[in-house]
Amino acid sequence: MGVKNVFVKTLGCKVNQVESAYIVEKLAEAGFSFSSEDSSKILILNSCIVTSKAEAETRKIIKKWLKLNPEVIILTGCYAQKFSKEATKLFKNNEKTLFLVLGQKEKLKIAEILKNTLNKKEEISSPFVLVEDISEEKTCPPVILNQFFAHSRAFVKVQDGCDNFCSYCIVPYTRGRPRSVPLEFILKQIEIFVEKGYREIVLTGIHLGKWGIDLNPPQRLTTLLIETEKFLSSFNKEFSIRLSSIEVNEIDEAFFEFIKNSKFIAPHFHIPLQSGSNKILKLMNRNYTREKYLETLEKLYEIYPYATFGADVIVGFPGEDEKDFRDTYELVKVSPLNWLHIFPYSERPGTPAEKLNFKVPQKEIEERKKLLKDLIEEKRKRFLEKELGKIRKAVLESFDRNKLMWKALSENYITTYLTLDKNSNRDEKLKRALIKVKFLKREDDYLVGNFLKLL
Repeated sequence: MGVKNVFVKTLGCKVNQVESAYIVEKLAEAGFSFSSEDSSKILILNSCIVTSKAEAETRKIIKKWLKLNPEVIILTGCYAQKFSKEATKLFKNNEKTLFLVLGQKEKLKIAEILKNTLNKKEEISSPFVLVEDISEEKTCPPVILNQFFAHSRAFVKVQDGCDNFCSYCIVPYTRGRPRSVPLEFILKQIEIFVEKGYREIVLTGIHLGKWGIDLNPPQRLTTLLIETEKFLSSFNKEFSIRLSSIEVNEIDEAFFEFIKNSKFIAPHFHIPLQSGSNKILKLMNRNYTREKYLETLEKLYEIYPYATFGADVIVGFPGEDEKDFRDTYELVKVSPLNWLHIFPYSERPGTPAEKLNFKVPQKEIEERKKLLKDLIEEKRKRFLEKELGKIRKAVLESFDRNKLMWKALSENYITTYLTLDKNSNRDEKLKRALIKVKFLKREDDYLVGNFLKLL
């Protein structure tokens, strides 16, 4: 087998990004090289189907790639896991390209599967489907990276799967039950990243708060946080530990106690809301009330009044009337929330919500989405202005050649632009460095800061 050029594209969540990085490393170790989308012989798509838009994007990319006539196309990730039969139809009447559909378990063996496939290409019929039942999977193999190219912050996959079965969500059917990476492997990954110069660790999973429930003996997320902080403290440096997301029901007294005493926890809490209406929350099978959500956020705010409080909100869920939307709007308005990811409801096949009546007209969904967007933009603006004059930790992400300034992300999730001293302003080695910055002025949705010192 001669050297083959590969192109890998990733859609979706942070876990997909980590897994794609792992695929790239394994392909490089197997002797593959990498090139652009147009010039590569092998094209790999790590897909997402959390919304119908993401699902449509997957199909669009595959159809576009077929026109390029590559030697091999590999479709993996959530689309491949859930819609393997539909995926093969995308490949109808194409004899020039070998088409592989690989599930979640098979994803991490792509390098090995691809090498074997290329060596036996004449014996393999296309499309070739290799998708095991993910619901039977009981373990979470560690995804250990030696590098996290193009990233200034290190994402560590600690967990996979979810069994909450929210009525609108397809993820449990594509990722399986909650499964945890044992602590020793998480710390091993963190150690590798620290040695590579990373100073921010982002703990990520499909349902992060479920970490540890399947281990023997069972453990809790706070155990992972305590052990991670203890391990990072041994390096005698400043670090930042960021949580990708945590459910409101998983924020307990042990969690509050940890964040009160933590040296490294990032004051940034992404806590999915989905709706501020108790009626809709029940239909969604979310298992909390608006009152519980608000009370928890207010407790967090007492500890970290300068934190970014983010949430996902679904607008236009079946049965959402004007009062339900107003409940959501009012909760966002009075709560500490200052960052939102607003999704129009997206019907997912096979979910209980698909069968619900009282669909909300698209025009109303768009109007409600705009009202929330305007509200959160105003709240974010006030939050940013309140931060002016404050000093925060931040990670240097990249040098912006248009602004001739460094882009950084603060501990409390504020995009910041700043200038370093003349000798080091363009030094790419400073990427990933942890610094102290003083916020000076607001420009649109970011702040301009004054560099104080390296940490």
